[in-house]
Amino acid sequence: MTPAAALAVKNAFTPEQEKALVAWTKKYPYTNLGLIEALRSVQDWHRQMTPAAAARVAEIFNLPFSHVWGVATFFPTYTHWKTGEKRVGICRGLTCYLAGSDKMEKCLEKTLGVPKKKATADGKFSWEPMECLGACEQGPALQVNDRLVGKATEESILKLKDMK
Repeated sequence: MTPAAALAVKNAFTPEQEKALVAWTKKYPYTNLGLIEALRSVQDWHRQMTPAAAARVAEIFNLPFSHVWGVATFFPTYTHWKTGEKRVGICRGLTCYLAGSDKMEKCLEKTLGVPKKKATADGKFSWEPMECLGACEQGPALQVNDRLVGKATEESILKLKDMK
């Protein structure tokens, strides 16, 4: 590891964030069980998962980097690109696609002014297509920060800009 990379790992988190991550190692009977919640915290703090952050989590949890990075790259909860404060997801599962999710993707791009997997200039929003959100009856399903908000329509997408 280069000195610059080692420094990035060392400075990945604030002291308060480090304490929160250490707390996840003690919450469950096995250290590894808190890993997903710890990674969720990292995603919330940084709005992305970087190799340096994953390396520091691996050190804190006393796990191999490859294990932590494997978890961080497997689950779509963790991104490797900077998300907006409001991470908007549009379901692209078959039912939602048939209900018009492709049209709603175009509406999201136009309304937010950014292509998928890019954050707005002010960092407030990003959007991305997602696999099945489990809300076929509301297709095309729309979520914001892991919370289902209902059926995506032009009106509901326009209202996103009013979210605080």
